Amino acid sequence: MLVAWSLSALAMAFGALLGVRGLLDPNWAAKLVRLKEDEQGGGFAEFRATYGGVFLGLHVAALYLTIGYLRGGALIAGVMAAGAGFALATGWGGAAFGRVVSILRDRGADTRFNRLSVVVELAMALLIGAPWALWLLSGEL
Repeated sequence: MLVAWSLSALAMAFGALLGVRGLLDPNWAAKLVRLKEDEQGGGFAEFRATYGGVFLGLHVAALYLTIGYLRGGALIAGVMAAGAGFALATGWGGAAFGRVVSILRDRGADTRFNRLSVVVELAMALLIGAPWALWLLSGEL
């Protein structure tokens, strides 16, 4: 179980780093998600908010709870950490699902980038959700 929690924490830290990068460098975030600021202005604020702030905030919150539990916190911290991790994992899994739907339905979406993105998104979902999945499989929930 410690391995699952540790892998989950590492994946959360990676997600937080993506958020920091998106917050500090909206051009990078725009290029990563293959979108661009429109002529109305304010688009970089959206990249900083969505791909920066939201990513950073969600992953740091879940990571904080996870680290608290790993450092010997109370059982309730572990429950909260698992719940936060489950929510994050579901989000990553949902992103992968949406991308697969796009690959199957949208002309020109079956690209190497999208296929690789599905793999990364599923890996993040599995790694972050590992403690929850192990608890579920063990019947300890």
